[in-house]
Amino acid sequence: MRIGVFDSGIGGLTVLRELKARLGGHDLLYLGDTARIPYGTRSPQTVISYSLRVASYLVEQGIDALVIACNTATTHALPDLEAACEPLGIPVFGVVHPGVQAALQVHEEGQLALLGTEGTVLGGAYHRALAEAAPDQELIAVPCPLFVPLVEEGWLEGVVPTEVARRYLEPLQGRVDTAILGCTHYPLLREVIASVLPGVHLVDSARATAEAVLEALGPGEGTGSLRFMVTDGPERFADVGERFLGERPDPVEWVDVGQPTAAFSRPLPA
Repeated sequence: MRIGVFDSGIGGLTVLRELKARLGGHDLLYLGDTARIPYGTRSPQTVISYSLRVASYLVEQGIDALVIACNTATTHALPDLEAACEPLGIPVFGVVHPGVQAALQVHEEGQLALLGTEGTVLGGAYHRALAEAAPDQELIAVPCPLFVPLVEEGWLEGVVPTEVARRYLEPLQGRVDTAILGCTHYPLLREVIASVLPGVHLVDSARATAEAVLEALGPGEGTGSLRFMVTDGPERFADVGERFLGERPDPVEWVDVGQPTAAFSRPLPA
């Protein structure tokens, strides 16, 4: 199968890394919408329009399944993407529900925490998913916007990221036993987050998503291919992407996603 994977930028490579490890027999096509990054601070309608445009391009590349490797895009655009892809027989996988299910599996007592971008936290998708799965379980959502630039600059340890994490997360100490890393950048700060929240289970939604896709599609056969595409800055994507993927994404193609097909069209807000 050809599996399309997209994110607003580089962070989704953590999802791709987990997919590659588990579904190596499938062809994986990654598209980072780097010309429009970040999605995390955009309005819901803008995120929906951008996501549909990217998905439309991937469908034109002949994909058989779509993975939304972005928490904000999953939060706002999953229903629209499912509606557009369903008539084409293309299953769509987001990162929210797998992350919630993985968190419930390790949760023992106390409250759950969600660490995410502003868009993911305000979008409420994690709250809705948790309400469906465990109606009585409380979720504390904490926006951590500075985590993304720290990761992209390579500040993964030391005083600065630790102090930032402490400012965000100290109020959670003693209140939660499980925290969902609700942004694909955040697994790279796992050690820093763990130092501020010792003993707390940290749930990687990227890994949980890959497991869900594996269960649905199987590992594939043989050795699949990798294709990397971006809408801007292929050189920077390749340089920074190695940190996320564990290997240098190369070659990286610049693509112009253009206008979506009619099935994927939605107006941008005025």
